[in-house]
Amino acid sequence: MITNKASIVVHFPVLPHVYKYLQNKCGEKIVASKKDFYGGVALDVFAKQGSAIYSCNDEITYPVEISLRYIEEFGIFINKHVIRKFNNRIDKMFREEMRSYVYITNRQNGIAKEKALRQFLFEYNIVEDDIKFETLVKDINRNR
Repeated sequence: MITNKASIVVHFPVLPHVYKYLQNKCGEKIVASKKDFYGGVALDVFAKQGSAIYSCNDEITYPVEISLRYIEEFGIFINKHVIRKFNNRIDKMFREEMRSYVYITNRQNGIAKEKALRQFLFEYNIVEDDIKFETLVKDINRNR
């Protein structure tokens, strides 16, 4: 019988800005669990095969702990498509939170969108080497 404490840790390659976002939101690792939003996202990604458009190298990884009980119960599946799907899902969450912050800050406080974006990136310690500022400005303008 597998106990709740037995687990494995998988180090998923992620983009630099995704890594910093996860560190800020989740700490040192995600524990895959139905009790936590990010843990639930991890379980959802692992349980279904799929693909995404972003790829990343394996220089930066973020650990996700998965209990053996969940592995046994859900039949966790991990391949390159799942790794991309995980990174893509977190990137989408990052961008949605970014857009919400910029729009609310702009409307409520009258702060220019680019300045609000810089504040958001500063909060997560995300710099130009992680993701291009201009890429995020375009994302904000496209998804008004």
